[in-house]
Amino acid sequence: MKENLKNYTVIFNGIVLTPVKEIKDGVVVIQDKKIVDVGQLGELEVPQNAILIDAGGNYITPGMIDIHVNGGNGGDFSKVGPSTFDDAGTFFASHGVTSYLATAITGSDEDFLQTMDLVRKIIKAGLYKGAEVLGVHMEGPFLSHGQSGAHPKQFLSVPTLSHYSRFLEYHDVLKKMTIAPELEGSVQLVKDLRYNGIIAAAGHTDGIYSEMIGAIDAGITHATHSFCNMSHFRRNNLKRVAGAAETLLYDDRVTGELIGDGWHLEPTLMNLLVKVKGPERVCFVTDAMPAAGLPDGKHYIGEVEAIVENGIARLPDNSAYAGSVTTMDICLRNGVTLMGLPLTDSLRMCTLTPAEIIGVAEKKGSIEKNKDADLMIINKDFNVLKTIARGKLVFASQI
Repeated sequence: MKENLKNYTVIFNGIVLTPVKEIKDGVVVIQDKKIVDVGQLGELEVPQNAILIDAGGNYITPGMIDIHVNGGNGGDFSKVGPSTFDDAGTFFASHGVTSYLATAITGSDEDFLQTMDLVRKIIKAGLYKGAEVLGVHMEGPFLSHGQSGAHPKQFLSVPTLSHYSRFLEYHDVLKKMTIAPELEGSVQLVKDLRYNGIIAAAGHTDGIYSEMIGAIDAGITHATHSFCNMSHFRRNNLKRVAGAAETLLYDDRVTGELIGDGWHLEPTLMNLLVKVKGPERVCFVTDAMPAAGLPDGKHYIGEVEAIVENGIARLPDNSAYAGSVTTMDICLRNGVTLMGLPLTDSLRMCTLTPAEIIGVAEKKGSIEKNKDADLMIINKDFNVLKTIARGKLVFASQI
């Protein structure tokens, strides 16, 4: 036993799932905010006086990363306030999420800027309650009117430098922007996003291959909620051509995301994306709206009214979903029970794959030495028992 020199935590008596193997009777040693050792009990030294967390024979896995979530527990990333990120972050942690991108949907420019300004302050201060916000995902306003879904059409626009230059000033926290690639000006926008280190994603698009390929060649690397609010193959001068869904599915340069609530997509479509791109190129997301974790009834996401009932968030006229009210642990479960994926693949799509997509895999997404101590303990029924974020226990179930 070595001396506890500095803030050790040891998680033991669990099955550790690493990127390459399953470790029975596994142990994870944490010092401050980092993982410093992983192995089997008896094969590594356990520090004296460490905080001990007994996994109770359950799985010890990486914490999940949600790169497309609009809010939760009343916190709305499109209309932020003083408690928005505390409310949402605490809720996310209770479902195994240790980090996320805050998605702001189409609204006024001032709303987007206010969200990014607040996230910049939170990250600079390093003050997180529950899950850690890694940055902002702007979903809009450069989207197709024909595939707008729940995005208010009055705020949609085509990209011009004079419009989007204000957003690029937040390149330190703006990590991803969803655009419709067929819009005039999208090629230059993609180039400017890539120059500033921001992921250009395709979504809410009504384009066909010939209209989209220029923006993809310019640097689009990701598809937002694949198959949802995007065009499918159709005739163009009698010839059947690839729509947005087929174009993004076909192109190997583009990763994809699946809303894993079990409502947005039928399992065959979900499996099609994974079959084509593999679990290394597809991640689960919730696309959860602020009412996630709240009772059914009338709620809002940004400027948009939504009705939540029976596990579904929809517009009042029933014309479109309004995001979801699901959580990442449900996505993990659905990957196994609805799609028939091995646990390791479904887990990867909730952890390492999203980390790789947004460029944080050097520190998040898997249980490895020197990575951030972001973990969860789950049982065989995919219930989250404990969540450890940044080396601290931020959630413990009462069951």
